[in-house]
Amino acid sequence: MISAGRLLCLGCLAIGLKSMAQQPVSKADKQPYSLSLTPKLHSTGHSPYSGVYLNHDPNLEIGLSFKYKQMGGFITKNLDFVDVHSPVNYTSIGVYKSFQLSESFKIMPYVGYFFGQSHSFRDDNSDMWSGVVMQLKVNPWLTLDNTALFGNLIKHHTHASVANRVNATALVGKFKLDAYVWYAHSLRAPHFVSASLAITSPDWVITPSISARVQVAMLQQIANKTPEGAIYRGALMSLIIPIDLSTTRD
Repeated sequence: MISAGRLLCLGCLAIGLKSMAQQPVSKADKQPYSLSLTPKLHSTGHSPYSGVYLNHDPNLEIGLSFKYKQMGGFITKNLDFVDVHSPVNYTSIGVYKSFQLSESFKIMPYVGYFFGQSHSFRDDNSDMWSGVVMQLKVNPWLTLDNTALFGNLIKHHTHASVANRVNATALVGKFKLDAYVWYAHSLRAPHFVSASLAITSPDWVITPSISARVQVAMLQQIANKTPEGAIYRGALMSLIIPIDLSTTRD
């Protein structure tokens, strides 16, 4: 059976995809690029992509993302405060290109590399990955995303894996409501399905370039089989602090 740790690693590859997919398409203005640093404190070791809660350890996620016109990239570092050998310790990098096919629909292919760091700077499970995000903006209050991720493309190609996440984001007043469904599968292993509901608070402005928000989520494994070691049902609380490092040019 595929382990929760392997599923977590699969999901961690795309930790920056959702936030960058929701960035508006930049127009020709005085700011030619965007650069942001986003620390996140989490109450639970989790995969934001493949739908696995692994442990109840508090952990830190730091993401740096860059966007220039329709090109972009990111690097993220995750650290488990309790267990330095858990799968929550990793670094992931990726680049993407955004294609705005219509006013309401865009597609973004990604490619990157995942560094498992449970025991060293580059664990044996490290490998190349690719993915694609499709986003449909139904109206100003509702957005639909589908993200497909393919892992273990080179070194572990005989154990290639795929995960797919469908996300509906709705604005309810000043709050954001996210409903997720995940499907994850690895060759020679069962598939797994989970679902989650999350609510995110409005931003609290600290300075013109720094804000903060809180997110609370509940996740449930809903397939007949669940990943070995995964939490069947759990909660997650996150403190998110986006920091805008962009500069505006005259």
